[in-house]
Amino acid sequence: MKKTLLISLLLITTISLKAQDDEYQRYLESMRQQMSEIQSDYNSNVSNMNEEFAEFKAKAIAEFADFMAKEWALFEEFKTQELSMNAPKPKQIPVAKETKITEVSSSELNYKENTDLPKVVQLADSDMNIKQTPEADAYVIRKLITDKGVEDIKDKKVIIPVAEEKATPSVNSTAIVKEPKINKDANLHIDFYGKKLSFKFDDKLRLKHRGIKETEVSNYVKELAKMSKETSDLWKQIDGYVKELGLNEWGYFCILRSLSEEVFTDIDNRVLFTFYMMRNEGGFKVKTARGKDSNRLTLLAAIDNSKEVYSYSFFRFDDANGKKLKYYTIYGGGKPKESVFTYAFCEHDNNLKQIGLDFNNTLNMGACDVKRELSFSKINTSVTLPYNSSHIAYLNDVPMTIFPIYFASPISIEAQEILNKKLNELKSKYNPVQFIDILLNFVQTAFDYKTDDQQFGYEKYFYPEEVIAYPYSDCEDRSALFAWLVTNYTDAKVVGLQYEGHLATAVCFGDNVNIGGDMFSYGGKKYYVCDPTYINASIGMTMPQFKGKMPKIIKMTK
Repeated sequence: MKKTLLISLLLITTISLKAQDDEYQRYLESMRQQMSEIQSDYNSNVSNMNEEFAEFKAKAIAEFADFMAKEWALFEEFKTQELSMNAPKPKQIPVAKETKITEVSSSELNYKENTDLPKVVQLADSDMNIKQTPEADAYVIRKLITDKGVEDIKDKKVIIPVAEEKATPSVNSTAIVKEPKINKDANLHIDFYGKKLSFKFDDKLRLKHRGIKETEVSNYVKELAKMSKETSDLWKQIDGYVKELGLNEWGYFCILRSLSEEVFTDIDNRVLFTFYMMRNEGGFKVKTARGKDSNRLTLLAAIDNSKEVYSYSFFRFDDANGKKLKYYTIYGGGKPKESVFTYAFCEHDNNLKQIGLDFNNTLNMGACDVKRELSFSKINTSVTLPYNSSHIAYLNDVPMTIFPIYFASPISIEAQEILNKKLNELKSKYNPVQFIDILLNFVQTAFDYKTDDQQFGYEKYFYPEEVIAYPYSDCEDRSALFAWLVTNYTDAKVVGLQYEGHLATAVCFGDNVNIGGDMFSYGGKKYYVCDPTYINASIGMTMPQFKGKMPKIIKMTK
């Protein structure tokens, strides 16, 4: 009886569990169905949105092309931006009496955590013994601003030099550094400042223009617009490289320029293709114009008008608010100081953006290939810093702009890793004022001094990584490197001090930190003079010829 009862209970339980399981399975199936319907609706909505956007984009491009077909106006206003540093710099710099490390203590003195610097966990494949030869290709031809306009420096090719190295110990890097990815389906390869970039390029995009008059340019835009999928796919590849390599927005133009020069032999075709891609796929404020005398096309671009740009000449055009917007001549076959025919303001330009020059990421164009030993003479030690010759070539091609951008731009990931280790050791031995004093002396003494005119024959501002690469540097270059070091390794605030023919820095250590020496009040805070060019000068020492003079204060962007 008991056995029968037990069997019955087991059967009832089994049936009950099966019923529950069936119900659960029906529930799961119902949920799967609902999720499938939701996903289907989502995909449908996305597809509809994509189609609507494609239709909107096609309509906007068609209307813009019709607008371009109208007769272009003649623009004769041609200007160049006067350099911020236009007074002669000192050809010889003074040497201060060698001083000891500054002694000061305060409860306000503290260090900044280096959480914003790259995390390094992976071994990099890098041969640190590779040296670039002085005969290496410069990759670009810089523009020289003269009283005759903007001209190519043909006989003064900018060489990306390597400073003479002392005995250089090996560098064991663990930084995450990767060479640019190669697309397995690629059929087009370009040289990008010494690096190979690969693209899947549809041959339909090899569209040749039929002329450079208004209607002919308009027809080219209409024809290329029919290949929306192909141009969109290409832009996605370009955008991927810009992000992967850590380029700023100028990088979009540089990649397109290299790509168009690989695809087209005609300069006008190169300009048209670059113009179309930058404007209609990238959404940048660019124009194409026809030279009055040369009868060749030129690419004009609105580069961040909130900042000065010194490398290129410009024209002014009305924006949506009736204000004048600078468009710079960045590419093409036109002549210096040449009037141009182009179209005026178009309402479709309202939603376009200007090209930014800020670096929001660290350049990462593969492993560093050159190294340089630099001395901390004040404490009798040294550090070997690597740099990337591709970075140097790219930075050389970025338009010269305002100092704060240079002050905030980082050096290579591998160099940061090595500096992290070295400077953290120093921070364990010295308080923040002493630490900054050591950094100041490092920048003063580790690099030889020459003005840009002596080194290049024209003015050139350096990014911090360029200071490491070139054999010589001058005042604004050293100030950029020093400002970056202080900003990234301490809590201290930095400003630039621009004198007539000279640039230095000043550092704020806190309200209750008293050091002595020359200082300025800025924003209610005390800033002590730190001159990275005045050799052996301690904190608070102004170069003699500028002592007592009031400089212009340059605020950092970060």
